[in-house]
Amino acid sequence: MMELLQSFAAPVVWVLALMVLSLVLTCRLPKKRRYRLGKHALFLATCILFLLSTKPVSDLLVYSLECQHRLPSAEVLSTLDTVAILGGGVYTPGGLRDYSEPSGIAYSRLFHGVRIFKRSGAETLALCGGGSAPGIASEAEVMAALALELAVPESRIITETKSRNTMENGAELAKLLSPTGAKRIGLVTSALHMPRSVQAFRKQFPNDIIMPVPVNYIYSSDWRHLRGYIPSSDTLANSHCAIHEWIGMMWYAIRY
Repeated sequence: MMELLQSFAAPVVWVLALMVLSLVLTCRLPKKRRYRLGKHALFLATCILFLLSTKPVSDLLVYSLECQHRLPSAEVLSTLDTVAILGGGVYTPGGLRDYSEPSGIAYSRLFHGVRIFKRSGAETLALCGGGSAPGIASEAEVMAALALELAVPESRIITETKSRNTMENGAELAKLLSPTGAKRIGLVTSALHMPRSVQAFRKQFPNDIIMPVPVNYIYSSDWRHLRGYIPSSDTLANSHCAIHEWIGMMWYAIRY
């Protein structure tokens, strides 16, 4: 069900659906009525595509999520027992790529997460994320290999390799960590993804303290310039990600 909701969370799907609706109305209804309804559907599709592709609207959606949590102070980080980094995708071998490597989002989370881990008082670095297919290294394993390159001792790394989504990240990690309560877990993920992640982890770790550690901020204020009102695919992608997170949070609230 969640995968189906994710598919319909894409603004491009909304726009295409409205365009198809416009064509259907034009072909199926009496001339005056079909022209009017078809025109309204096409106008709505154009407005959605334009607005979500511009910086003012996209940044408002992104800011509504990224503003909810800020990076903790050094004093707070020094009290952590575990730092957990959530995966953000893996590029699998094939074509010109000989081995798996983290996606840009996953690399950003890992790089900043390792820096925070080294500066914190945490004894354990937990890396979360399952595999996309049998025989392919999981996100956690790919991140672990890079963490070793960044001089994190192997003895301090835990890999959670079974989860397929954010809620499962927390559920599977809870099985690996010590069941003693009141652990202080620093949760590292993209700032955009943090509200949904905190929602999921606090559900799975009711007796522990989940400390949000957001990284990889994408909000900016350059929409004040004229170029911010020119539609772009990158801006549309940011709007899509923000809408995906809001729908995911609503689904978690209903489902769990």
